[in-house]
Amino acid sequence: MSFNLELRKVSFWRGENTILDGVDLTLPPGSVAVFGGRSGGGKSTLLELCAGLAKPHGGAVLWNGDDITDMSRYDLYGRRKSMGYVFQGHALIANHSAFDNIALPLKCGGEDLDSDDIEKRVRSLMHKLGIGRDIEKRFPEALSVAQLRCVAVARALINEPALLILDEPFSGVDPVTTSMIVGVLHGYWKRGGVSVLMASHSLGAWPEHSAQRFMLNNGRLEPATEAFAKIRNLRHNQRYEHYARQ
Repeated sequence: MSFNLELRKVSFWRGENTILDGVDLTLPPGSVAVFGGRSGGGKSTLLELCAGLAKPHGGAVLWNGDDITDMSRYDLYGRRKSMGYVFQGHALIANHSAFDNIALPLKCGGEDLDSDDIEKRVRSLMHKLGIGRDIEKRFPEALSVAQLRCVAVARALINEPALLILDEPFSGVDPVTTSMIVGVLHGYWKRGGVSVLMASHSLGAWPEHSAQRFMLNNGRLEPATEAFAKIRNLRHNQRYEHYARQ
């Protein structure tokens, strides 16, 4: 299964505040896009629009060529089964154990899997992400930030999605755990050709040079090279103005 994601002139606002202003993005099957931006600048909102969790106030979001803007919840739910999502706040179910959180998409996904099949797939991902048997029965409130991230990533991958959406998946995570998560995600991408869209404060978090890299500035996605050039010019002008006043 492949997933083609496209945003055409997508806009979104809250009250009088423009969050996104005519965003264009094309993510072909098997490709990767990583984007950064200021905290509170709309990164999570952009990802929610891509996943059909929010509706744009202008423009269109297309899944495999179909505009999802006016789709029913039922149609969105059916199509979203081919998607994995790691939320910034992990969004694990509080009264489910780590194991049950990971297994949930398999139990609700409509596949005819018996308990042995589910346990095998869950434990395979747990092993890859360093989730030990000692924490599998713990509830989210008893997990560390790093453990929460690993469980959230495992839940997003368990259904072998065609599109993977990652919202700051390494925030608050130690370097060793980050490296492990990156390795698992990258291996899954190389093996299955999944499309990956990730918001991250580090544009170098994804190891592939072929990834598209953007910055979300003033509601618009700009290629990272252009965005950083603007920042360098701004800093240069600020220094020039400082010395000119002296």
